[in-house]
Amino acid sequence: MRYKLIFFLFTLFSLNSYLCQENDNLILNPSFESIDGKLRKLNQINVANDWYSPTSLKADLFSSSVPGDIGTPENIYGKEFPKEGENYAGILAYSYNNNKPRTYLQSMLIKPLASGLNYCLNIHVSLSDLSKYAIDNIGVHISEEPVSLDKKGDIIFNDKAILSAVVTNEKSKIYKSRYKWETICGVYQADGKEKYITIGNFFNNKDTEYEKLIKSDDFPGIQLPEAYYYIDNVELVLVEDPDLCNCNKSQKKKRESIVYHLDVQVDEKLPIDVKLKKYSIYFDVESYTLDPMFDNNLNNVIEILKNNPELKLQLNGHIDNLEKQAINDDPENKILKNLGNYRSKLVKDFLLKNGISSDRITAEDLGSDQPASKGASMFSMAKNRRVEFIIIK
Repeated sequence: MRYKLIFFLFTLFSLNSYLCQENDNLILNPSFESIDGKLRKLNQINVANDWYSPTSLKADLFSSSVPGDIGTPENIYGKEFPKEGENYAGILAYSYNNNKPRTYLQSMLIKPLASGLNYCLNIHVSLSDLSKYAIDNIGVHISEEPVSLDKKGDIIFNDKAILSAVVTNEKSKIYKSRYKWETICGVYQADGKEKYITIGNFFNNKDTEYEKLIKSDDFPGIQLPEAYYYIDNVELVLVEDPDLCNCNKSQKKKRESIVYHLDVQVDEKLPIDVKLKKYSIYFDVESYTLDPMFDNNLNNVIEILKNNPELKLQLNGHIDNLEKQAINDDPENKILKNLGNYRSKLVKDFLLKNGISSDRITAEDLGSDQPASKGASMFSMAKNRRVEFIIIK
């Protein structure tokens, strides 16, 4: 009974800690997952609980539950996987010659901000595929009263004091990544009693830096003369020290890894295909660099090929599951997208440089579909980052 009580108390404490961490964020429904009503078309941000638009032209809500124009990951503006959950919002932040009115997101905070205290703001944005322009001035206005405009139009702050209080990222940064979430991050020092947050572009076009982009080949359709952004994971939390608002925390760090290697004494009596399997080449995380410790393996493969001139090999490049996830997170990263291919071609090039004819070697990318180990440990993952030698029959 005593053990059950301890387990119950531990579970209760863990749950309370989790809820407290969740409640640190002053934004309600931060990733637009909670919905009340039927989502059918564009301009329905109000269907997301606790979110609305301050102008008569409403922002958009996208969801995997509604395929088509307002679906995820594919929709009328492009393709993007939600940063979290199944939904995200969308706003028009810029149009050439102001041909189209901008849209904005607005929400009421869980509680008013306290005077003199610092708050860390993080918002994830991704430029849509069909946007012809990318801009810098996506920001957040935090205010005591809601911002409102009873017609379609742009909310422009001409007062420099108000503009200076808009939370933006580095002034020179233009948000131009498609298929990849970028972070708007900054510190806001409260005057006190602020309880509304508004997201959008509050600057004149002439004060907005932009970059004209070439259309992505990965999504069909005609480019639009505008900058349309998907928005997800809005966070506003109190920080004791402004330096604790680490605006680089979302930058991806390479995970710790090991390169699998097993020194084996290969019995010469073994069949050739078994020998070749033992001579597989392994790689570090998200890398296709050949480690010198595999020189013996490669030299043994070359010797087999020279002693068996009729032999032809297929080099199969493999990645691990976390590398596959990295590709999903950053589909425009050419190295990640072609990692299995780069690995197999690198080994092929080594063989060709050492006297093996190109008509005897083919290189293939098998992705993560044929793992050598199905475990999730660092050691298991290391076994899966490999190139295998397969005899073509």
